[in-house]
Amino acid sequence: MDELLQIDQTILLTIKRLGINGEGIGFYKRKAVFVPGAFPPEEVIVKITDVSRNYASGEIVKFNVKAAKRVKPFCRHFGTCGGCQIQHIAYDEQLALKEDMMKQTLERYANVNLKSIEFRDMVGMTNPTHYRHKAQMPVKNTKHGITTGLYEANSNNLVPIQDCPVQSEHVNVVNQKVMEICDKHEIYAFDPKTMHGLLRYIVTRESHHTGEIQVTLVITIFNHALHDVAKEIIQLPHVESVGISKNHDVKNIEIFGEEVEILAGKNTIQEGISDIRYDLKPKAFYQLNPAQAIKLYQYVKGQLDFRHDQTIIDAYSGAGAIALYLAPFAKRVIGIDSSPESIYSALHNKKKNNFNHVDFVEGDINQALPALYDKGVKPDVIIIDPPRSGLDAKTIDILTRRPVKKLVYVSCNPSTLAKNLKSLGRKYTIRSVAPFDMFPHTSHIESVTVLTAK
Repeated sequence: MDELLQIDQTILLTIKRLGINGEGIGFYKRKAVFVPGAFPPEEVIVKITDVSRNYASGEIVKFNVKAAKRVKPFCRHFGTCGGCQIQHIAYDEQLALKEDMMKQTLERYANVNLKSIEFRDMVGMTNPTHYRHKAQMPVKNTKHGITTGLYEANSNNLVPIQDCPVQSEHVNVVNQKVMEICDKHEIYAFDPKTMHGLLRYIVTRESHHTGEIQVTLVITIFNHALHDVAKEIIQLPHVESVGISKNHDVKNIEIFGEEVEILAGKNTIQEGISDIRYDLKPKAFYQLNPAQAIKLYQYVKGQLDFRHDQTIIDAYSGAGAIALYLAPFAKRVIGIDSSPESIYSALHNKKKNNFNHVDFVEGDINQALPALYDKGVKPDVIIIDPPRSGLDAKTIDILTRRPVKKLVYVSCNPSTLAKNLKSLGRKYTIRSVAPFDMFPHTSHIESVTVLTAK
């Protein structure tokens, strides 16, 4: 038992900073205490709920001092739904706190001297609502029919949500209509407790460029009624593609099954940035917030000097968004991704845009990159955009054994970014960091870090 703090103990705490999960962090005799719902510079009475060796957690009992930037959340599900963590903070303050969080993470875990690099202001949104153009909503049965929702934080409890204010308004409307159609045809939600039911998720994506909507029903087994369901869904405004994906493994953390079968409409919907066009299949990766993604891609382009940066490798390329965006300016571009669906879309998009100097390779980065080196490819720039887990040890070893002139690291997780930068620092120098608010009202931060070989 900790000598300083005990469970149910009540303490006075001044919140000093925002944590990576959106919680407030204060210090009691140098021990970090995490308090959900609080943020700097609030002063709160906290009841300790958990104590470990390095930190403690607590819940707010009373506010002694509330922050001037505390606002009323605009979503009625805030506090129960685990989707947004910081709606109670004014948006300009969200940006400032996230920027500060990013700086502290780099200083603490990557030993970055912020005075020696260019650290740019956080890039926010003019209108930070209805920005998500793809929804992957689990479903459940209620006495009123099927409902979509999102899970409570750290829980399997589904909070019914029919109108999510950070999702596209068209996506919300389509999801509601899809549920009504499924109810009409007696397509019930799968219940993992009873192992009965059919529907697991509704995945809806809207093109920021054309307004086309793609609907995929993730199911456990096929039911012939799904053909009639698809015929009705395709009649909804803006819906151009309806498919199903069988995922009967309840332990599988992936949403989609191995394949998607289109039951009505087109195989793809079209996205676009400037003159570049992307046809997206349901499983192909594309940024959920296209408006912010365009700003990020423009920034990446601005960090390259195409007189010298002529051969570019885009690792974790997805459907080829960055690779094809940079293609008109580079001599050669090669994308790498482990997803067959993304590579299929990327190769299709290459042909669609008539880029003969662009190639895409399917495979893990730590295998595909050495294979390209063995074939004589000598990249001037490597762009890496890994998942939240960051770069694995093998990939870091490849990048440090054979440094390239310029490395552009697009990250969605400051913690793993800092860890990776510390390792990459053996062979690279950090030149600049630019944070982007890709997901307003959440604690997530996207960023672009530019490194050059020592």
